[in-house]
Amino acid sequence: MNRREFIAASTSVATVIPSTVFGGTNGIPPNDRINVAIIGCGTQTLRQLMTEWLPRNDLQVVAICDPNTDSDDYRDWSQHGLRNAIRQFINAPNWGSETGIRAGRIPTKEVIEGYYAINRQQHRWAGLKLYSDYREILANSEGIDVIINITPEHLHGVINIDAMKAGKSVISHKALANTLHEVHQTIKIATDTDVTTHLLAWNNDPELYQLWQWLDLGVIGKVKEVHNWSNRPVWPQGWLENPAERMPVPDGLIWDLWLGCVPHRPYHSDYTHALFRGWYEFGSGSLGDMGYYSLWRTYRMLNPGPVISVNSNAATSATIVGSQSQWRRSEVAFPTASTVHFEYRHMDIYWYDGGMKPAVPKAYLDPYERLSPEGVLYIGEHGMIISDDFLGRRFRVLPKSRMEELKGSILKKRLVSEIKDMPDEYMDAVRNQTQSRGSFINVGDLAEAIALANVSLQTGEHIIWDAENKKILSNNIPHKYLTRVYRNGWAV
Repeated sequence: MNRREFIAASTSVATVIPSTVFGGTNGIPPNDRINVAIIGCGTQTLRQLMTEWLPRNDLQVVAICDPNTDSDDYRDWSQHGLRNAIRQFINAPNWGSETGIRAGRIPTKEVIEGYYAINRQQHRWAGLKLYSDYREILANSEGIDVIINITPEHLHGVINIDAMKAGKSVISHKALANTLHEVHQTIKIATDTDVTTHLLAWNNDPELYQLWQWLDLGVIGKVKEVHNWSNRPVWPQGWLENPAERMPVPDGLIWDLWLGCVPHRPYHSDYTHALFRGWYEFGSGSLGDMGYYSLWRTYRMLNPGPVISVNSNAATSATIVGSQSQWRRSEVAFPTASTVHFEYRHMDIYWYDGGMKPAVPKAYLDPYERLSPEGVLYIGEHGMIISDDFLGRRFRVLPKSRMEELKGSILKKRLVSEIKDMPDEYMDAVRNQTQSRGSFINVGDLAEAIALANVSLQTGEHIIWDAENKKILSNNIPHKYLTRVYRNGWAV
C-alpha cells in the first residue's frame, strides 16, 4: 500500500495505533503527511503559513517557488506587523528588516524551517526545495500531493491549469483567473481531470448558515436584489497609462519569470507586490479581489445561475492636454471606483467599490444612520436584510419594526453540521481525493460573471451573455478583451 492509499484507508477504517509508533506529534507519521509545494512567496503566503499551514501536523511543505530571492521592498497594510508576527512565530527576535517589508524565497524558507525546527524537532531537516520557476516543480513533482498557488493574478490561470494537467491537487488564491478565456479553460481542465481543487475565497461560518436559514424561511420573501459594497481598493490604482520611468530590475528578481505569460515590458515597482491588483494585465481589481469572498456566499445561498447581462459604471478621469482638459478612460488600469450590475433570470446583483454605496429608502434606517464602509443588502418582497460587513455577517432585518415582530419566532439560531474550517475543507478533500465545496468547478458561474464585469469596466460597454454557448451576444466587444496576448510557449 502506497502513502496515498494508506491516508485514504485510514480515514475510513477505525484503527487504534499508539502515537509513539508514529515518531511525530498528534498521531501523524512523518512519511504520511500531505506534501505541499507553494508557488508564490510574498506577504500573503507568509501570513497563510503562520495561520493555516505550518501549524497543521498533517501537512508538510516540501517545496517553495518564487522568482524573487529576497528583498524588503514589499507593500503591506502595516509597516512592521508581519515582521513582528514572524519574529514571535519562529522565536527569532532579529528576523526581517528594520526599514522595509521582507519576503521572497529565502525569507519563506527561514519561516518554514524555523517553525519545523521548534515544533517538529527538524533542526537538521534538508527536505525543503527552492525553485524560481514553477515549471521546474511540476517537472520534479514526484511525491508532491498538492500545489498551493499564491501568485499575482495574471499567473493564476496558467499555473493552475499546468498543475491540474500534471495530476496535482490545486489550492489557489483568488481570482480563479483574470481573463474570461482562462476562467473557462481552468474550469474545463478541472472538470476533465477531476483532480481536487479549491479556491481560497470560499468561506464557511455560522453566520452564513444563519442568514441562509432566514432567506430559506422567507423572512423577507423572495429575494429580488442583492447590493454588496466594499471600501476597496486599498491600494493605488486608476493610472491612465503605464509607467514611463525606467527602473533597474532589483537584484535577485527574475523579471521575465514574474511576467510569466505576459510579453516582456520594462520593470517597474508599481507593477509588483500588492499593486498588481490595479492593472488590467496583472490583476482583477476590487471586484476580483473581494467579490469572490462575498458574492460566492450569495451564489451558494440563492443560486442565481449564469449571468445574463453585465453593465458597469466607472469613476471618470480627466487630464490636461496642452491647455485643454480632456476626459480619458484608462486602457491599462482599473478605476478608483466603480459599480457593476449583474442581471440574472430571477434577480439582480449590484456591486460597489471605491466608496460607492447603494441608496436605502429613508424609512428603513434610523434617523441620520449612515451605511457602513462595507456591507451587503438583501432586498426581498416583504423587507430587507442588511449587514455592516461585506461578507454578510452581523445582519438584521429592516425596518426595525419588522425585526421586532420576528424576534422569538423564526429568528432562532440552530446547530449547523455543515460548518467546517476552510483548511479542513480542502485538506480533507486532498486526502480523500474528492472535490472540495470550494472547488474551481463550483465557483464557475461567479468567476465567469466577474471576468465579464471586468471586460465591461475596460470597454465601458453593456455585455449581453449567452452562457450556454459561452458567447457575447452584443457585437461591441473586441475579442482582445476576452483573452490576452501570450508570451511564446505560455498560451492556454
